[in-house]
Amino acid sequence: MNFEQIVEFIRSQSVIIIYAILFLSAFIENIVPPFPGDAVMLAGAYLAGEGNITYIGVLLSGVAGGLTGAMTLFTIGRSGGRRFFETGRGRMLIKGNLSKMDSMFQKHGIAIILVSRFMAGIRSAVAVSAGIAQFNTARMAVLTSISLFLWYGMLLSLMIYSKSNWRMIVESVKKYNIVLIIVGILILLLWVIRALWLRRNSK
Repeated sequence: MNFEQIVEFIRSQSVIIIYAILFLSAFIENIVPPFPGDAVMLAGAYLAGEGNITYIGVLLSGVAGGLTGAMTLFTIGRSGGRRFFETGRGRMLIKGNLSKMDSMFQKHGIAIILVSRFMAGIRSAVAVSAGIAQFNTARMAVLTSISLFLWYGMLLSLMIYSKSNWRMIVESVKKYNIVLIIVGILILLLWVIRALWLRRNSK
């Protein structure tokens, strides 16, 4: 489904359903990064420019959905992630690195979470890792909200001030996300390969 089709689909819905779609899209994108949530948000911004919905409504729907998704992953990491990596099968993937993760979030957790929404393909891992590191829940929610407001605010601003060039904006955001998703996948693969290599050589 291309951008025009997304716009037409959303335009055909009632106002409440449109906001629900924006919320659900942002939620899913935080759980499954390849999902084109930003394209849906840009479509919402496009429709807001036509007067079908409001920019504030689009922004709040995206932030609420993104925050719900991030906090869901954070809760999973906080409730069972540490046990999985300490005693479960995951211990071979992160053996000896939990203390490093804890230290990283103690020193740089605020900065990492603030920029997390700008890191497609990595932000989901950041939310889970913050939970595993037992990062403060309230602080996680506040910092994630700020990150989401900054990202979605930027997307909406681009559509407001450059609406005549919306195709360029959509393509630029798409390419940006694809590049970061590829980088995130490569980092994950290198991490797994390194963990398996260390495991084999420790026997």
